[in-house]
Amino acid sequence: MTELRQEDTTKITERCFQGEPASCSHGCPFFFDIRTFLLRAKEGKWGLAYKLYRNAVVFPGIVSKLCGAPCRAECQRGFVPGEGEDEGRDAPVDVRAIEAAVCAYAKDQRPVSYRIPPKDKRVAVIGAGLGGLAAALGLAQKGYGVTIFRCGGEPEDALTQFQDEIDLQFSAVEITWEDGAGISETDAWPKDFDAVLKTKGDGSSVLPLARQQEPSPFVFSIGGTGPISSLAAGIAVVNDVEAWLMTNGAAGATSPGSKAPRPQKHYLDHPGEARLPLIAAADPAQGYTKEEAIAEAQRCMGCDCRKCFDVCEMLMAFGKHPQKIAVEAYADTKAVPPFSSCSLTRETYSCNLCGKCKEVCPVGIDLRELFALAREGRAETGKHPKAYHDFWLRDFAWHRGEGAYAALTEAGYVFFPGCKLGERMPAQVEKAAALLKEEYGAGILLDCCGAPAYWAGETALFEEHLNKIRAVWESAARPTFVFACAYCQRIFAERLPEIAGVSLYELLTQAEGSSLSASSPSALVFDPCAAAGFPAMRAAVRGLAAHAGVVTEDLPEAEAFRCCGFGGHMRLANPDLYESIAVHRAAAGAEKYLVYCANCADAFDLAGKENVHILDLVLGVPASAGMTGETAGMAGGLGARRAGAVRTKDALMQLYEGTPFVPEAKPWDQITLTIPQTLLGEMDGRLITEEDLKEAIYTAEKTGDRFFDGDVYQCSLAGSVITVWVQYRQGDHGNYDYAIIDAWSHRMHIEADV
Repeated sequence: MTELRQEDTTKITERCFQGEPASCSHGCPFFFDIRTFLLRAKEGKWGLAYKLYRNAVVFPGIVSKLCGAPCRAECQRGFVPGEGEDEGRDAPVDVRAIEAAVCAYAKDQRPVSYRIPPKDKRVAVIGAGLGGLAAALGLAQKGYGVTIFRCGGEPEDALTQFQDEIDLQFSAVEITWEDGAGISETDAWPKDFDAVLKTKGDGSSVLPLARQQEPSPFVFSIGGTGPISSLAAGIAVVNDVEAWLMTNGAAGATSPGSKAPRPQKHYLDHPGEARLPLIAAADPAQGYTKEEAIAEAQRCMGCDCRKCFDVCEMLMAFGKHPQKIAVEAYADTKAVPPFSSCSLTRETYSCNLCGKCKEVCPVGIDLRELFALAREGRAETGKHPKAYHDFWLRDFAWHRGEGAYAALTEAGYVFFPGCKLGERMPAQVEKAAALLKEEYGAGILLDCCGAPAYWAGETALFEEHLNKIRAVWESAARPTFVFACAYCQRIFAERLPEIAGVSLYELLTQAEGSSLSASSPSALVFDPCAAAGFPAMRAAVRGLAAHAGVVTEDLPEAEAFRCCGFGGHMRLANPDLYESIAVHRAAAGAEKYLVYCANCADAFDLAGKENVHILDLVLGVPASAGMTGETAGMAGGLGARRAGAVRTKDALMQLYEGTPFVPEAKPWDQITLTIPQTLLGEMDGRLITEEDLKEAIYTAEKTGDRFFDGDVYQCSLAGSVITVWVQYRQGDHGNYDYAIIDAWSHRMHIEADV
């Protein structure tokens, strides 16, 4: 990987519009944040709502009466259709009526007094219409000396009814008012000002007029075809004038089009949104009561995209927008250790890398790609918490080393069961391999797809492993891989697209040798997150279940393809979130689950959710066993998983070569342990294996490097990242038998003072 740049992360989220103004703001002449304003109103926070409104429109008491409310044409509440006999669409939110209520109920409406030192530049505003008044007020608040020349006429005369509002808003600034009746466009502009603002009222855009002969000041035009558009133009011109004054007329300071463009307008779908009728004021002349204004504001749907949040407990837990995550993901690769200097450590490694966010995002933002890149960048710079991945990478090393096995044929198929299915269901892997060998002449490749390295951000290791698999595939004349695991199939589809693949379940539907057994009458199919891209796999699983006599139903659409919690190694990075996700997925349906992912089955076992793997149904589970079978027997902890993997390799070697698998002997193999059942469960949660305890005790007994208190001993096993501790005493069955009292681990090494 080349050095990570900020644009590498931010380009992933650049199309995200979460947090941008809603469509109603695009209809507003002031581009007012109506969504936040209505949120404050629905909370009854009149003062906060008023401040937002006043900061946007300058003269809230005038705008709330004169504005034509073009925002309502963009209100998405007005897009919510009726159903059945309730035809038509909802009425848009009555924003202007709520604005009037806010003006009526906000107690403190005094303008803020900005204590800014006065500047030495002076500005003349010709015309006291709304545009001129807004520009004058804005510049005065910035400390410029402002003189307003009243010219009279219809725009100014129409404002006399709002004189109290004008006086209120100007009460915190000093303004000079003069009679401008003798000033016209053909006369010379005032000579003792640095800039002159003229209200044209002809609909022109806000542009600087040509500079007159020296020493005339620079002249700005305030366009607008009516009071509200003129007011908006007057607000907008303030920054142009200040830029001109601060740069002494530098080229481009007020050039047309220099302002940042508005974000794109977006409309969202609102599935399941209930229709809400417009709230009518009991007294139209008086306007909304507080209660009526709150009720009408509650009709606002918010209209901010949070689709990724809605399907991801991790994003909800941390509450950061994708754009912020992208910036911090890059910054973390530049942070100076320790990890506390990084912003996203726990969040980066709490992502399941499932890809559900991209599936639901209206513009296809892939946060899986972002978090994978963040992990890769941090691993590259040494700023990654190795402890989060140590157990899985050691397990990966065994599966790609001692646990790997290949027996290739020329039949055009090779069965790739993955590593976890063999750990959990060795007999079913053996039966599937035998069936594929008999029906299709398929070979076998027992290995891992490389997901642990990918999840850890260990790119070099991941690529090395993929190259190894590619070499095996090429040596076997490029057969089609048969996958039992959807995640394995996704890894291959994305990283080894040249390798053709098909799911095991598709072939089982065609195989004559599969022994289908009767079972329970119904189940909910839990589709793993990676199965979203493989409709044929999903259909085959349902077909096999139907053939086995099981009536299947799907989970609600909102729960489709959501991660069980296993993915991404989040179990150590964020155990509380992991447990929460597993519990949520388990609670998505009341009936037992039919699964076809071993990792999902593991997660549901830990969550106490009854489940059965599809292979239990189709490969020889006795009818009397119902929907349990070997899955339940092999869910006995981490020690059982390694034993299951050994059994799987042994069965496959017997099937293809007629020779057994003899695991590498270790000096602590002779040790036997007695472990309380409750402690076994705690060890699984801490990812401590019986093998770890045996090695620790063997080393301590051999070297004498241990603590003791009476007959209780305590020792440790220091790995490259994790140190495992164990308390034990001598057992009742010989010198190599030990009773375990407790076991724990931490990310700390203790150095002996020799």
